[in-house]
Amino acid sequence: AVVSTQSTGHYREASNGWVPKMNVMLFTGQHFTSSIWNDIGTMEDLASLGYRVVSLELPGHGLSREDPEKKIRVAEYIKLFIQHLDLYRPGLVVLTCDESNSNVMEYFIRYSHTSPLLKGLIVIDSAADQFTSMDRVLGTSIESQTLFLCGGTDSDCQTSANDWARNIPNSRVHSFSNAYREFYNEDPVVFNTILKRFLEYVAQKPQSEKI
Repeated sequence: AVVSTQSTGHYREASNGWVPKMNVMLFTGQHFTSSIWNDIGTMEDLASLGYRVVSLELPGHGLSREDPEKKIRVAEYIKLFIQHLDLYRPGLVVLTCDESNSNVMEYFIRYSHTSPLLKGLIVIDSAADQFTSMDRVLGTSIESQTLFLCGGTDSDCQTSANDWARNIPNSRVHSFSNAYREFYNEDPVVFNTILKRFLEYVAQKPQSEKI
């Protein structure tokens, strides 16, 4: 993976060098950096199938510097970063995890309905205390195909994910049996397989078609 630290933030990128069939953007959680997606083989696995994969560390996380003046909201920063790397074309799927969830969900609530190339959203560990009831109501504006991933033994995550799924039109929940919150680390082969299946599904679905 190519590693880059610029004014746009610290990120890793992987591709097979050809025109991508779709772009995939990976965010990180509180207790790990963008290297996790390299370490468990996600970036290499997806890149080998023709996806352009970018893993971004948001301001104040990992090696990305905090914006002391906080001039723009993080959701707007995400939008500008995607535009900077031209990730919308030919289509974009975003994976968010843990502490990044609230900012990424805000981004999708703001821009999903006006961005038809924003094709998919994958949410890991949607902890119940991250979102308000109003957040979930606003989730009805998210038009991208959406997949919530939870550990089979994480009841808080499952409750929150199902609450979201009831509000987001094109969404579903997948649970990893006998796993808690770091299922992607516990069995990366199964985790990466689920991602690849979802990406294949999204690539074949019209934006407005319900799962």
